[in-house]
Amino acid sequence: MWKNRNELIWQQRSREHTDLVQSAFSVLNQWKSVQDRTFDRFLGHMTNEDGAEHWSSPMPGRVKVNTDAAVFEDTTCFSYAFVARDQEGVLIEARSRCSFGRPDPELAEAMGIREALTWIKNFSYANVTVESDCLQVVQAIRSSFLYYSYLGRVIKECRVLLASLESKSIKLIFVKRSANNIAHYLAKHNCSIADRRWRVGDIHPELHYVLLNDLSNE
Repeated sequence: MWKNRNELIWQQRSREHTDLVQSAFSVLNQWKSVQDRTFDRFLGHMTNEDGAEHWSSPMPGRVKVNTDAAVFEDTTCFSYAFVARDQEGVLIEARSRCSFGRPDPELAEAMGIREALTWIKNFSYANVTVESDCLQVVQAIRSSFLYYSYLGRVIKECRVLLASLESKSIKLIFVKRSANNIAHYLAKHNCSIADRRWRVGDIHPELHYVLLNDLSNE
């Protein structure tokens, strides 16, 4: 409520009351999960696969896609990114996008997940695990709660995409930030480039280092 008050006074932005209540519960759950190193999977809409602290290669025959977003407070832009890797940890494709605006972090995260799901659908991928470190958005997509806001619209689009891919074994999983380093890196370092794509042959040394670091931590 205090955050909503400040946004209304200083940024002339206000949330719908239903969105505010749901956000409060989700943030409380996220805070509890951070405090508890054992990670309580009974906080709502969670599974036994949630809560990984380190990145790991997907099972044979599966692809893993990590997503993340960043809102740059000192500018009027935000970015989101996703990174797809195969069972050997080899890069399939990575994309990042920078847009103008200053949305709530949850909205930026949801847009990143939507971008990843759209890519999966457009390229007809099957057996894909999508990982995000935004617990609130993962819970929102899994729930049936209706959000009457722009965030709600993006959440609904993510649900529709997942439903359209139901026969292709697509999973959306929550992981901790430490298991999402590469997507976090791309989102944070993409404030000036509108849209970019990387594949195995054109990654720069720093990105290559982050990829290798994930493999070394398995």
